[in-house]
Amino acid sequence: MVSFGERLRFLREERKLGQKEVGDLLDVSVSSVGKYENGERTPSPDTIIKLADFFDVSADFLLGRSEVREPAEKILARFNIGKDLPEKALKEFEEVKNYILHKYGHK
Repeated sequence: MVSFGERLRFLREERKLGQKEVGDLLDVSVSSVGKYENGERTPSPDTIIKLADFFDVSADFLLGRSEVREPAEKILARFNIGKDLPEKALKEFEEVKNYILHKYGHK
């Protein structure tokens, strides 16, 4: 399984960003970003959400729990469903998506 740090480095480099730019986004030092990437430090849940939103990926993708990059809201929008769904329904969709990925070996 891919680690959070590996995924963060991948996304950062994919966007051609330095650790300083990511640190500025999170209001943390370059050293902290390096420690996140090396697995020496774990970011808070709020920081993980901020990163997922910034990189436009699901938190599960960022955490290495899924290979599906897109957040549930984007998947639903692609199929023109979910516009009128409450937040609880969107969370349930995310849970179902993760269950199916796990069941069929896409951890």
